[in-house]
Amino acid sequence: MQTSGEFTVAVDRDRAFAFISDPFRIAGCIPGCANLRETAPGKYAATLSNKVGPIAVTFDVAVELTKIEPPEAIDAAVGGNAAALGGRLTATAQLRLAEAEGASTRVTYAVDMSLSGRLGGIGQPVFRAKSDELSKKFGANVRAAIEADAQAPV
Repeated sequence: MQTSGEFTVAVDRDRAFAFISDPFRIAGCIPGCANLRETAPGKYAATLSNKVGPIAVTFDVAVELTKIEPPEAIDAAVGGNAAALGGRLTATAQLRLAEAEGASTRVTYAVDMSLSGRLGGIGQPVFRAKSDELSKKFGANVRAAIEADAQAPV
């Protein structure tokens, strides 16, 4: 399953990248993400929980930052298990930042995700709809957080 989005924030690219490159700040924008902790440089563990239709799903995930190119790109690889439901999540995520008109930044993001095991067989249309919903929430959360950060006193 692939999902993507784009938004523009009224901050320069360096400031937007500073926010996005902080794993703890960006994790706060991911719906259902909790308990983020660093396990090694560039590697993290967290839990992702959401409700998909009538099913509550929780994944214990490992995240590795695979590419960091200030101030324009961050890539990550994610993998984890939902032991209680017998499923595995694998994903790659990309964030790109480009200068926009004025002192603004255009942020684009894309996630390519797959589910295997029992979860993968439950129904891709249900998971696709939920993935699209979470993608939109993520984009809105990041935009709001960056703009709020820009308004905070230095």
